Amino acid sequence: MSAARVAPRQILIGLAGLLCLAATPAPTVDQEATVVQELVVTAPDRGPAWWRVSSPTSTVYVMGVPGGLPKGMTWDMGLLERRLTGANELISTPRATVGLGDLLPLWGAARRLKSNGPMEDGLAPDLRARFEAARPLVSHDPHAYSSWIPVIASLQMIADYRKASGIDPFEPGRTVDRLARNHDVPVKPSSLLRVLPIVRDAENGPAEAGPACLDDTLREIEAGPGSVRAAAGWANGDVGAALQAERGYEKCLSRFPEGDALVSQTMSDATDAIAAALAKPGHSVAIVNLRTLLARGGVLQQLQARGFMVANPAQ
Repeated sequence: MSAARVAPRQILIGLAGLLCLAATPAPTVDQEATVVQELVVTAPDRGPAWWRVSSPTSTVYVMGVPGGLPKGMTWDMGLLERRLTGANELISTPRATVGLGDLLPLWGAARRLKSNGPMEDGLAPDLRARFEAARPLVSHDPHAYSSWIPVIASLQMIADYRKASGIDPFEPGRTVDRLARNHDVPVKPSSLLRVLPIVRDAENGPAEAGPACLDDTLREIEAGPGSVRAAAGWANGDVGAALQAERGYEKCLSRFPEGDALVSQTMSDATDAIAAALAKPGHSVAIVNLRTLLARGGVLQQLQARGFMVANPAQ
């Protein structure tokens, strides 16, 4: 089975399928919407903010990371380089996994997620008008996204918008992984997320899912390049600024029980990985999505509940 870094384009169909699994929609709580405010600080040192999690014999230095950075953006890696020196391991971001035997079923599922006719014909008038106004900002194709059901179209559209805005969804994780290998530090993803089981029931999703996700996508596009501004705050250690980016498909994911379960899984997997690293004498390094890390009930609060000491960047 192959593993790949999780990014909007790579697990597009997988996330969409996950959103559509329920036969009827049910209200869920957006687990990453509310962060622990006392953890939202500005780092006193140059570069991104770090948190320190400690046991009596071990320490894990945790860097909160955004979901992407502008291509070519530079940031101070000095503290990262020092902490990778002599580290036991780097706990990296989740990976999506696809086996060779999954490819044909995935292809079949993708075909079944096509729209019967132009997708926008089935939208409410106001949503259709917003979609048609935003589409030229993202694609030169006047028929882009029309051939998919709305939930798939929305995820493709947000991925294309972020690409057009110069956002690289693989950063900063790809750079951190490379630096870890340069320091001979083993890289271990916090989660391995299988795509095929998520996709299989996608065509049976509730009709309400697609328009809700498309609305989330359009809100991010209409808000402008917030991700670029947030990235600048992240690079300067301003956690509050880094959290200001519109969340697009991430918010869409949280609307459904199955998406809610995926958020819970990534939180608990990252918590388990850090706790396991704290059982080894010495120190390790981890990178965790900022909201996954700082959410109420998120990784840092789960580690505190297990009795580990957590120090924020200001401490």
